[in-house]
Amino acid sequence: MPYATLDDFKSHARIGFDDDDDLIEAQIAAATEYVRGFLDHDPEADSPPSAIPDDVRQATLLIASAWYETRESAVPDTLREIPYGARDILNQLRGWSFG
Repeated sequence: MPYATLDDFKSHARIGFDDDDDLIEAQIAAATEYVRGFLDHDPEADSPPSAIPDDVRQATLLIASAWYETRESAVPDTLREIPYGARDILNQLRGWSFG
């Protein structure tokens, strides 16, 4: 189950049309998988899907919206793989281990 909904994304990105709904849902699914892989745990495993933590939802939306806006495979050096804000959120949630 995605960590954000189509309505969440449209509100986040201020999109008021339905033309790109399939693309947006694919971006949300891909961003969810990215977040799930980045974290050492699945927030869904500990709670019902409707209770995904707000910070996880926000990171997912930041990533999905960046990918929606930048669809080219070659981008300028100033752009990163995922937005800084999303990486900051995920780094705080990630279970670090040095042993």
